[in-house]
Amino acid sequence: MNDYVEYARYVTAEMTRNGYPKLCIAQGDVDEATIAAFESELEAATDERPLQHFFEDHPGILAGELGAHCRWVLPQVSLGGRYVPDFLDARLDSGGMHWTLIELESPTAQLFTRDGQPRRELRKGLSQVQDWRDWLTANRDLARRSRADKGLGLLGIDHLASGIVIIGRRSHRSVADQERLKSLIFRERVLIRSYDWILERARSRVALRGELARGRAVMCEECALPGRTFQ
Repeated sequence: MNDYVEYARYVTAEMTRNGYPKLCIAQGDVDEATIAAFESELEAATDERPLQHFFEDHPGILAGELGAHCRWVLPQVSLGGRYVPDFLDARLDSGGMHWTLIELESPTAQLFTRDGQPRRELRKGLSQVQDWRDWLTANRDLARRSRADKGLGLLGIDHLASGIVIIGRRSHRSVADQERLKSLIFRERVLIRSYDWILERARSRVALRGELARGRAVMCEECALPGRTFQ
């Protein structure tokens, strides 16, 4: 058994002991009916709260923001009672655990003022991600320690975690907005995505699953471990 196999099995077992269930993207985390339900919820939403609830009930919709890997999607984990990220997402591959801090803002939000300054919702989203990173800098041991030892059980997490703010709709963004976003994403080290992007990613994973079922695509590394079978 190679080192990666041993590591992957350890991570899976430890995260399970900490109470964090794993999703398998390749084996079908989302389907067309769920996507249709999300699209309907999105069209009716006037703020992020119903979408938060939808993602909690259907984490597979949110799970594929970084591609086809097995992962954990953890809603509203309290960071020492001070901060509560909307979601923490962790994926496992041969490079280790990769964490993403996810902040949801309103799907109706506009991103910039007329003079090109970030609006309140966007500023808030970016500030939230930075607050969580600052907390992880000061409390890395607590965050990583197992829950049995009074930690959070977030294996491998630290302040270098990726960040994503999901906000607004693609139709609300002008060409000028897209250019401003490039600069903002580079400066803040936080991706800024629309809810339409979530829909696109989910649809692409349904297509991937079809390819897997026909045996024409490569499964994610975790699914390809010895002893794992694709259903």
